[in-house]
Amino acid sequence: MKRVSVPSRLWYENEEKELSFPDRWEVDNLTSPGFKKQGLSSNKIKERINNPIEGPTLEEIAKGKNQAVIVFDDMTRPTPVKDIAPHVLESLHKAGMKRDQIRFIWALGSHGPYDMINARKKLGDEIVENYAVYNHDAFQNTVWAGRTPTGVELWLNREFMNCDLKIGIGCITAHVHVGFGGGAKLILPGVAGIETVNQFHNQLFRDPVRTGLGKFDNNIMRAECDAAGDIVGLDFKVDCLLNRRGEITSLYAGSFRATHAAGAEEGKEHYGIPHATGYDVAVCNSYGKANESAIALLLSLTVLKPGAEGTAVLIADAPEGQVPHYVMRAWGTGYGGRHYSPRDPGFVSLLMKKLIVFNPKPDRTMLDLVCHYNDATVVKTWNEVLSLLEKDYPGEAKVAVIQDGTMQYVKMPE
Repeated sequence: MKRVSVPSRLWYENEEKELSFPDRWEVDNLTSPGFKKQGLSSNKIKERINNPIEGPTLEEIAKGKNQAVIVFDDMTRPTPVKDIAPHVLESLHKAGMKRDQIRFIWALGSHGPYDMINARKKLGDEIVENYAVYNHDAFQNTVWAGRTPTGVELWLNREFMNCDLKIGIGCITAHVHVGFGGGAKLILPGVAGIETVNQFHNQLFRDPVRTGLGKFDNNIMRAECDAAGDIVGLDFKVDCLLNRRGEITSLYAGSFRATHAAGAEEGKEHYGIPHATGYDVAVCNSYGKANESAIALLLSLTVLKPGAEGTAVLIADAPEGQVPHYVMRAWGTGYGGRHYSPRDPGFVSLLMKKLIVFNPKPDRTMLDLVCHYNDATVVKTWNEVLSLLEKDYPGEAKVAVIQDGTMQYVKMPE
């Protein structure tokens, strides 16, 4: 048997999952250069935070400030904030700020809130036990901050806006709407009210060719994020890039525009998969954003044989289930958030031959972003996946294994 390992369960055991395939099949491991890089040491992370690529140091910015807020991304992002935040706090304390002058806010956007078990995973015990940590509430306690040039109304988190020092910690990965995450996306939609989040997502329809995975330059949704960052005065940003084990391999600190520009430029190679297509089977793993696993299927459509001839296998191993999303997901039978579109049975057959979902702990609503539940074959073990595939491909087959379809993207040919 041929074997390929993929990363699994970032916020749990953080282990390797071994996938096996018949020797008669051609199996390609579609990985990215950045996934193989070594993680930075704590001293290197501190050094890069203390030496911003643009603008003054955080300690200099913090002097004389009264209240600091540290906005950080949620459990749909792989950022190991606990490896970054202690160095940020050290700078704030050196500038004279006390613990009760500093708070942390989850940048949830329109995602559901988190408990302190998750906060300890993300921030570490020390921070949870010594600093205030708040969930963002998109439905109340927001204040008016202005409008972006295109007219998006900015209603933002009250606690965030009440602080005179605004800091963000996040990561840069390929993103299905804004090209690359990171930068001021932590603000819009991260700490925005629900109507603002809806207006932000409306930009998807304004000029679709300038949004989407792989649309990194002149992206109109990225422009909205940047405008919001300018309006609210995001003072200092930390953006990092990650390897296939969720470790920080590169980090940029300073002004949010500079950190995002540098990180996104590096990210084009770091997360890129050389252009490939014509596969019978695409195995799409989700790791960094396992609870948003549906986005991994976009890569399967890129690499599979055209004409709905291929089979996609989605690995959606997130024991907590898929993240509640107040804009995109279902909230009842046939209805949901403003941008939710119910899928009738038969939708998958328009895109591919078959969809197999490998999920050890499945639930009936986990596929609402993708298809009708009955359009997919859901199994709990890899042996079940392999049995289904071997029935459909008793002879030769060309198989692609995508290491993490939630962070990677396929580079288009020049």
